[in-house]
Amino acid sequence: MNWGQRIEVFVEYHQIDTRKARNMDFLLVLMYHIPVDSSRQFIVDTKRSLGQFFTVSKNPFELKGFQEWAEKANLPKQTILEPFAGANHIIKSLQDLQLCNEFISYDIHPAAEDVKECDTLKTFPTGFEVCVTNPPWLARNSATRRNLPYPTCEYDNMYKFCLELCLSYCKFVAALIPASFLQSELFRERLCTYILLHNQIFNETDNPVCLALFIDVESESTKVYYDDRFVGNLEDLEANLPRATKEQYIRFNDPDGQLGFISFDNTRERSIRFCEAAEIETYDIKHSSRFITRIGGDFGRRRNLLKDLNEAVQVFRDETDDLFLTPFKGIRDDGQYRRRMFYSLARDLINAV
Repeated sequence: MNWGQRIEVFVEYHQIDTRKARNMDFLLVLMYHIPVDSSRQFIVDTKRSLGQFFTVSKNPFELKGFQEWAEKANLPKQTILEPFAGANHIIKSLQDLQLCNEFISYDIHPAAEDVKECDTLKTFPTGFEVCVTNPPWLARNSATRRNLPYPTCEYDNMYKFCLELCLSYCKFVAALIPASFLQSELFRERLCTYILLHNQIFNETDNPVCLALFIDVESESTKVYYDDRFVGNLEDLEANLPRATKEQYIRFNDPDGQLGFISFDNTRERSIRFCEAAEIETYDIKHSSRFITRIGGDFGRRRNLLKDLNEAVQVFRDETDDLFLTPFKGIRDDGQYRRRMFYSLARDLINAV
């Protein structure tokens, strides 16, 4: 794979605004998490280092949820491990808040003098109780399609494998990872806090980000925050998930389905809704359609079906504060992430109604 292809993959996956990509070196620096040929060296000086571009634009560690976790972990008295450090901005952000006095940072391609070179995916550091990091994000299917290296593991995204490593070797872990992590239901036992970050954290991507905080024992409950606003305990919010009153035949992506479904919000407001199939008749429904679809089933006998379904959608969104709808790229005009409802959840909601 040539360098043009590598850059194309990175930009595509991370949905980087290329208008902010000032030159080739900038894009190469952004790729510090992806293994590259040893013959190719980064050509950057201090003015054009990774730290100036792929930076933490707002410090997430000042948030209440993280401060509570930091107290549990006794963070200022720990030697903090950063295993995927890049330019060491995680550590610098902690130091700005007097939360880090000692640290050791590693990266496969260090972009700062205080970061040691190490492929931590292959040789993970040991002897640390606390890890604070932003692991690499790379989907398996993207890596396979583009012939990129990918670790041998069960996970569909590299960040999940990295998170497993951190949790295997450290008692307390804080990770900046995709906000969709919650929908994966992974590593719930030790997850004590989930913070959805609405302020843009990284300058070059506006993909939704969360701060997942783990402790050294099984967590009795998981606190959920939207930035500094406490939403509730995850277990209590899960009680509002739709429960099917009966199972009936439902087929999504049915080209002849009588019920339409728009599974995502627009950029202005909440707009996930069911609709008449005729409203979306111009859309080409394929087996892989994920955002707009037609649903087949026995819906003809139910009066006011659309009204009832859409009322149920709104009640569910209000009661759960949208927690179980996947955030995706883009903030609505009301300051909240756009959301998408998985078809599995829509199926449960139909069966509940």
